[in-house]
Amino acid sequence: MIRLFYSPFHTFVHKVLVTAHECGHWDNIEFIATFPFKNLDGEDQDDAYDLTAINPLSKVPTLATETGQVIYGSQAVCEYLDSISVARRMYPKAGPERWDAITRLATGDTIFETTVQMVAEQWQPEEQWNMSVFQRLWPKYIAALDKLEQDAKAGWSTFDVGHASMLHAISYLGFRVEFYDAKDPIHPDFNWRENRPALSDWYDEAIERPSVKSHYNKDYEGDTSPERCQQAIQEVLALQKEHAR
Repeated sequence: MIRLFYSPFHTFVHKVLVTAHECGHWDNIEFIATFPFKNLDGEDQDDAYDLTAINPLSKVPTLATETGQVIYGSQAVCEYLDSISVARRMYPKAGPERWDAITRLATGDTIFETTVQMVAEQWQPEEQWNMSVFQRLWPKYIAALDKLEQDAKAGWSTFDVGHASMLHAISYLGFRVEFYDAKDPIHPDFNWRENRPALSDWYDEAIERPSVKSHYNKDYEGDTSPERCQQAIQEVLALQKEHAR
């Protein structure tokens, strides 16, 4: 069975979960709750979920194959899951459609990364916020969303890994406020749907896909303890040792 170390907050892992479901792997994955920063109660976790033994960056998502090979980085994990798909493919075949999907993937990931940078800045006391961070990132943030609105107006003929990335990026826009209470200090009432009707309609339709409904806005069901995480790491190391013989 594949092991996926991930944060149930559905941040960078959201597109991985969608890809896993679309590619037919959902029932062959053991999901290992891993919290690099804060757990579901918002409590700091220090090194309780440290993944260094199998991933030198100790970041999620981290995937371990059935032989113990470790793959990390959400884009790498998505491509691996697609490469062994037993259902539909999330990466189009070589050609313009593939590069459109990969470019859309990069756009969605960058929107997410930009949001995370602003949230991280707001973890500091307000008097220590570096407002230049928000001033520098905001135009890029808006430009990327506006580009997706243009693309949504033109329409898409399929659902690919780029769309999965878009979903996780857009869903995080609301999550940052709900969980972190991190409204943007420059545009505190920002609503990504405003003046983006095509993107809004696409999003409302996309979140109804079975691959999204399988986990989106659902409480995590399973063992979230650091002990289970560390046990799973030892299981991966044992697999590596076994298959190295």
